Amino acid sequence: MAIRKPTTTKTPVKKASVGMTISATPKAEMRKWEVESALSTLKRADEIRKNTKMMADVKKLAQEQMNVLSTYTKNK
Repeated sequence: MAIRKPTTTKTPVKKASVGMTISATPKAEMRKWEVESALSTLKRADEIRKNTKMMADVKKLAQEQMNVLSTYTKNK
């Protein structure tokens, strides 16, 4: 008896009467959200890099955290 692989079919994108688009799959929706989030994150990172006072504070905090972590990684 042969084992049949389950097949997945993609539902075509349908347009609603008010101009809204219904996504084909939840996976496509999730990917779209991830890409939009990544773009937003990159824009925010660029804004932070351009703000010299903020970057100075970020570097200071990063150094403090490295100092705390180094106490756990020292060989005794």
